[in-house]
Formats: sequence, structure tokens, C-alpha cells
Amino acid sequence: MIQDLFAWLLATFVIGPMQAELKGVQAPAAVMQEIQACVVSGTPALISKATNDLFWGITTTISVAAGLTDATSVLANTSPQCATAIEAVKPFLDNSQS
Repeated sequence: MIQDLFAWLLATFVIGPMQAELKGVQAPAAVMQEIQACVVSGTPALISKATNDLFWGITTTISVAAGLTDATSVLANTSPQCATAIEAVKPFLDNSQS
């Protein structure tokens, strides 16, 4: 039950907004495929960390929702294998926000 709640919270306040932000990015197709694959593969690790460390899950969700923490940084920290893909897409994220 708690896992379902955290899955919903993370999907609503972290993963969904991150996917929406990535949708508007003008990056090469290979970079976008890699980052989307990381979002999909990294989601279980994110949910697992949130359910195993409730304080982290709550504070991270609030921080991302409030704009204090970048969702891509959360993904990089919970899924280190995605760090390269996230670094590759960051310049395009910066350009799309300008």
C-alpha cells in the first residue's frame, strides 16, 4: 500500500513533470532515446528508494514539486547508470528554458 502511494506521488510530482520537460527538448534523437530509456529503467529504483527511506521520498517529492531540486538530478542520484544520459541532455534543457 505504501509502495503504491509513493509510486503515485513520484509519478505525479517527479516523473511526470520530468517527462513533460524532456518532451519539449530539441536534442538529437539518440540522446532523447537514451534519456527516455533511463527514465523508464530508473523509475523502479526511484520507487524502491522512496519506499525504503520514507523521509527521503517525502522530502524529495516536495523539493522537486516546489522547484528546489531538479528531477533529473534525483534520477541521476538514484540511477547512476543514467548520469551520462542526463549530462548529455542538460545543455539542451538549458537552451529550452532560455
